[in-house]
Amino acid sequence: MLANFFSKSKPVNFILIIVLFLIYYVLDSFIYRSVAINLEVLVAIPLFLGIFFLYNFIITKNRLTKDDSYAFLLFVVGLGCLPQLNVAYIVLVKYVILFLFLRRIYSLRTLKSVYEKLFDSGLWLGVLFLISAENILYLFLLFIAVLLFIKITFRTVLIPILGFLTPLFIFFTYHFFVDTLANFYEVFEIIFTLDFNSYKASIYVVSMVAFGLVTFISILLRSSRIFSVSNRFKRSWSLLLSHLLVAFGSLFLIDAKDGTELIALLIPSTILIANWIQSVERKIIVNIVLLVLLVISFGIHFIA
Repeated sequence: MLANFFSKSKPVNFILIIVLFLIYYVLDSFIYRSVAINLEVLVAIPLFLGIFFLYNFIITKNRLTKDDSYAFLLFVVGLGCLPQLNVAYIVLVKYVILFLFLRRIYSLRTLKSVYEKLFDSGLWLGVLFLISAENILYLFLLFIAVLLFIKITFRTVLIPILGFLTPLFIFFTYHFFVDTLANFYEVFEIIFTLDFNSYKASIYVVSMVAFGLVTFISILLRSSRIFSVSNRFKRSWSLLLSHLLVAFGSLFLIDAKDGTELIALLIPSTILIANWIQSVERKIIVNIVLLVLLVISFGIHFIA
């Protein structure tokens, strides 16, 4: 049923997945929370659509999955598991920029316009750092990509660092001229915390255990087969695994957790899961996994 329908990448699949997202959004915004239609709500929809476009673009352009709709479906279902989708537009802008950064990182596999991609990735990362300091960890992902797809040289290290420093220099210059350097220095205040009490709510526990378990199974069952084959995809797989670790590590640098930070984890997690699902021959297993995650994405809102 679900497996057969989403095993192909068709326009109707994407339309239905977008409709699924709108159902989540309407339920969360106008039923669960009685949020009035305002400018911020109207701005959020195009930003979400931009995120979806970039997510699918990265996957298809870099061949991170086969020609199916599993990853996109899982990503939207993962969003449905969040405690709320009516988030501040600045959070959505941050994720749009994160996807622009990831787009350049994963595209390094083609070895085209390498230096331009390295500078752009550093530039986007610098902007991300100004928005949320915990994104500094993605600098590791950048150099892991360089190590996997290119090689570590003076240029490949210097160019992304120059890109990273460019928005910081512009930001510093602005605050220097308006005499508000204290605001500039606040950007560098990073707090390492082990406080995950906000995730003890049932809405987090159920969804995180479900996605965490399926992600672990996917990594366990797919890694050995991928690494045993001599092809370029194993480098992309290594980058996906590194991406997951970096996204998880960034949670320790976020002091006030509200659930939106988990979107960063969904990005590599759903791609990893999709790679396992598309390799499963018994479609009944795929149907069960997708159906369970769908039920959880709706059900947890009534047990929170």
